[in-house]
Amino acid sequence: MNRNYIYTAVALALIITTTLGCRNNRQQHNSSDEAQGSNSVSYSNLLDKQTQEEVSKAMTDAGIAPENVASFLQNVKQFNDAIEGHGLVPNGFVELDSILPHYDEAAIQTHWDKKYPQFAGYNCRITSYDLMRDFIAVDQPADEHPTTLIFDEEALDNCGRTLFSPVERRAFRNLFAPVSTPYEKDIDKHLKNIQDYWQRRGIRFIHKNDQTKASLISVVMHSAITPEESFLFVGHVGVLVPVGNQLLFIEKLAFQIPYQAIRFNNRSELNDYLMRMYDTEWGQATASPFLMENDELLEGYRPNPVKEMEN
Repeated sequence: MNRNYIYTAVALALIITTTLGCRNNRQQHNSSDEAQGSNSVSYSNLLDKQTQEEVSKAMTDAGIAPENVASFLQNVKQFNDAIEGHGLVPNGFVELDSILPHYDEAAIQTHWDKKYPQFAGYNCRITSYDLMRDFIAVDQPADEHPTTLIFDEEALDNCGRTLFSPVERRAFRNLFAPVSTPYEKDIDKHLKNIQDYWQRRGIRFIHKNDQTKASLISVVMHSAITPEESFLFVGHVGVLVPVGNQLLFIEKLAFQIPYQAIRFNNRSELNDYLMRMYDTEWGQATASPFLMENDELLEGYRPNPVKEMEN
């Protein structure tokens, strides 16, 4: 089978996951989550200055460079202004009472397209790498342009500024490139495959000093066009920083879905939030998504708790 076809098919699966998946997941699982009660976590869309300052401080305290935080806030402002704050939390944090807030994605898309008809905006991968690039080294990058990242590349080409240098752009491609893996469900084998690939590319997560407390949280997904052509890819990603006794997870849900900062009490709550969002297939031949913190399996990782209750 033609390799370009395979990568294109995987790219389409990625886009479906990152643009439509959140909406479909809410429809499928909100009733189960609401029956269990609130997750006792809260979220913000970073619309007000006070919350922006609070999140900025948490990120800089975790070692993220002020210029990277400033770049992030510039992108947040661009998005929130373009959609005129439509459906966003106006101030501070509010309780997250389901898998995701109910955003009017069609209205958001209309507002954005009116302002930026040639620019799709930024997604989770671009946003996370923009914040974390100083902590990610790629010592032996391949000179490749994965088809799975064509929409990321298009956004970077059309954003109106040079967000990443050529060296950073190549590192970005290598970090988020698809990784060949067997057509099976063994997460330990898949984890080893992506770790081995990152080692071959010299992908390292750098801890510059004791202040480096930010980490990259990746939702690694398994997709197969045929049993012989099976790949792992980072379907969603965000940045985790500590705030006192809590954790703050910063994410851009998709190109046309808002920025969020979510407060969790521990990694178990973070795990359950992400797995309810993305571990939504039942009985598939491929592996369930799994979570990585930097280059290791997330501590306390477990499958979607809704699945566990039904099994």
